[in-house]
Amino acid sequence: MPGATPSETFRAWARANVAADMAVWTTLVTDEFTYVHSSANFETKQQLIDAFNGGRRYHGWDIHDIAERVYPGCTILTGTAALTVGKVEAPSILNIRFTATVVPDAGGWRLAALQTTRLPD
Repeated sequence: MPGATPSETFRAWARANVAADMAVWTTLVTDEFTYVHSSANFETKQQLIDAFNGGRRYHGWDIHDIAERVYPGCTILTGTAALTVGKVEAPSILNIRFTATVVPDAGGWRLAALQTTRLPD
């Protein structure tokens, strides 16, 4: 996302998840993107695309706070969020802590890796 900050890129990625907008989603992650879910499930970019194409949906990605730590060649984002997942008629809310690695690309930023950990209820 040219001109966006790493945090803005992450928020755009979260919105694309909720919208299941894979056209936008794919522009916000690297080809090598990986996601370690709070369940410990590990998925690559292609596996995530396949899951969305197969019907996976997030109903909400409510980011509560986000902090940036800038290093040469990458920015590490940390924060908390509430994910709304599951069936529309019986959604579950997962409160999570996340760590994301965002790298510069073509005048903007892309997510390279994301790991989430479920917070205690």
